[in-house]
This record gives sequence, C-alpha cells and structure tokens, in this order.
Amino acid sequence: MRNKLKSNSGYTLVEMIIVIAIIAIMSGAGIFTVSAIRTSQATASMQKFDSELSALEMRAKTQKSGEALRIVQNGANYDVFYGTCTDGNPSTFTANSTTADKVLERVTIYYAEDYDADSVTTPLTEKVVIIRKSDSQVLTGYGEYRFCKYNSNNNVGRVTLNQYTGGHTYGKN
Repeated sequence: MRNKLKSNSGYTLVEMIIVIAIIAIMSGAGIFTVSAIRTSQATASMQKFDSELSALEMRAKTQKSGEALRIVQNGANYDVFYGTCTDGNPSTFTANSTTADKVLERVTIYYAEDYDADSVTTPLTEKVVIIRKSDSQVLTGYGEYRFCKYNSNNNVGRVTLNQYTGGHTYGKN
C-alpha cells in the first residue's frame, strides 16, 4: 500500500513568487532602457539641429542670399529641408529637393520666438529659419527650441538662436 503514494510534481508557492519577482525586475529594467533610448534619440536630434543651424549660417555667408531651412513635423520625426526664400519671406520658401535633407528622429520640439519655450504647450509643426547673408542676422526662426522625448514634456535640452548675431547655443536645462 505504501508504494502507491502519489508523486507531487507541481510548483510550490515560493517558486512561483521567485519567478514573478524575476519577471518584475526584468520588466523594470526594460522600461528604464526604453526611456534611456528615447532620451538619447531626442538629444541626438537636438545636436543634429544645432549642426544644421551651423551649416545654414555657413551657406548664408558663402552662397547667394536667401538661404533658408524649413522644419516640418512628420509624425514622430521632423524633416529638415534646405532651400531659398525671396526677400526674406518664409511663404516664398522653395526647397532644393522634395526629400528631406536631414531627419530629426523621435522628438517633440516646442518653439518660442520670445526665448521662453517653457511657456509653450503646443509642439512646433512647421518653421522656416532665414539668416541674412550680410550680417548673419536671423530674419525668421530666431528664439528658443525646446527638445523633449517624443510625446512627452520631459526636456532633454534646448537650442537658442540669437536674432541679432545668428549665434546659437544648445545644452541641457
């Protein structure tokens, strides 16, 4: 009779708790990793935008008048187009190409002409930046661009474009 005892092959409560704890720790690590990736994407987009402003400044100084760039929101990205504007008028922007010259990926940009992008709650959808050839003065697009993770208000940094000198700075704050 003793030989007919049932074999107990199930999991114990302690084993189940350990497995659930491991799954919770791995999920938490995954969430932090995704957040870090999104932060680095937004930071890279901010740095790329700053370098595009430098390129526009050089183009304005060395090429014909009316050099400009247009930033257009395209879903989670912003497309950057180079082109020209006649008489410094943003509505006369003509792109050099139908495809974007650069793409700022997985970022939300807030823009304020008065250098206070923290007060802006609506993301930038489109903007034309025009820098005058003779003295590098910015005709349109000067102000502050605040970069955040896509679909978030978490700042990763900002780019400030000076109206009078055409100088621009970027950094975290």
